[in-house]
Amino acid sequence: MKRQVIAAAAMAVLLLLAGGCSGQTQPTQQTQDTQSTQQTQETQQTQDTQPPRNTEETTMTGHWESISQEDAAQRMTMREDLLIVDVRQPYEYEAGHIPGAICVPNEDIGTEMPAALPDLDQVLLVYCRSGRRSKEAAEKLAQIGYTNIYEFGGILDWTGETVAGEEPGTRPVGPADPATTTESGKTGCAAVLTVSSFDGGGPEFEFITDEPSVISWDVTREYGRADHDQIDGAAYDVTVTLHALKEGSATFTVLARSPIADNYDAAYYVTVDGALNITVSEPVIYEVSGGTRATDEVIRPTPELVIEVNGRTFYAHPEDNPSAEEFIEKLSREGAIEVAMRDYGNFEKVGPLPWTLTRSDEDITTVPGDVILYQGNQITIYYDTNQWNFTRLARIGNATGEELLEAFGSGDVTVTFWVEWSE
Repeated sequence: MKRQVIAAAAMAVLLLLAGGCSGQTQPTQQTQDTQSTQQTQETQQTQDTQPPRNTEETTMTGHWESISQEDAAQRMTMREDLLIVDVRQPYEYEAGHIPGAICVPNEDIGTEMPAALPDLDQVLLVYCRSGRRSKEAAEKLAQIGYTNIYEFGGILDWTGETVAGEEPGTRPVGPADPATTTESGKTGCAAVLTVSSFDGGGPEFEFITDEPSVISWDVTREYGRADHDQIDGAAYDVTVTLHALKEGSATFTVLARSPIADNYDAAYYVTVDGALNITVSEPVIYEVSGGTRATDEVIRPTPELVIEVNGRTFYAHPEDNPSAEEFIEKLSREGAIEVAMRDYGNFEKVGPLPWTLTRSDEDITTVPGDVILYQGNQITIYYDTNQWNFTRLARIGNATGEELLEAFGSGDVTVTFWVEWSE
């Protein structure tokens, strides 16, 4: 299956923000974190995907402190000598992080001072994806001897600016903005997409979805210069603000048509949870010759399950059943998960999922590369054949049993699962 490499500058499609906005009154349903972590502080364990914290919540826990995201944003504007520390994996960091943050993965923090943090008295603002790893990292840093550690949860709840790429970017200059209320009265911005063009032949844009009951959008145009009407080929940005209307999933497609520039379609996969938090995938770009694609045709990106272990990456094609669909939707909405897997029977690795999925069990004989759901809450990767009643979620292609066994190794191993979207 072909995987598109997205060149944002060339295609002029940029996903600026994909985050949850809690403008609704119903509470967000919490989901169990990937692994329960025993904290040495006397703090309440925090579940993954927690709702935004109360702005007045500040909990002292020994040598490190949990603060609200509003407090963290204010400290960023008031202190030049602090460091923002993102303890997620580099691929998560590069996909989007708080401007000015440095990446120090939680898994790399041991008993010695990390090279990126040479000052034990440095003020550290620590965050991760959901709030679990940031607490683990804060505790480990405190054990090393750091004295000014402030943990503020996960980027899932962050309503301020984010940037993508390997570079930290520039520190935010103001507190995080609240959810936006548009002129039409829709509260809770879901996601903001920006596409670029220019007068005199630049792309004109249309926007379509296959599920208008799930998402809606507003469109604005902004020129970079006030005297744009006196300039030939003046550049401008078109900003699309997506709004969540109800729980579900949808495909949102940007159609770009120009008489002189490249024509393309950019398809985004959008999921909305019960609290109207919205998640938007990276776009899949389709080149269009001559602008011939019908504008009422909705492009549907295809998901691929990505499996990373011991520095090796495998791609698996999801099965067509309710269990696989639910698995892909949860990964798309909540992001990558890490699963601690162990050997079983010398022909498979097995580990617990952070949720229980719908079972679509049937009598099947596995082959090397099968990704299996067992008892609804465990995921298994097979190196060899086995016959049993269970659910196939996906199958890894282009890898033999011997290659999989070599990559996964013997003994316990941590495996990361996430979703990519392609043509």
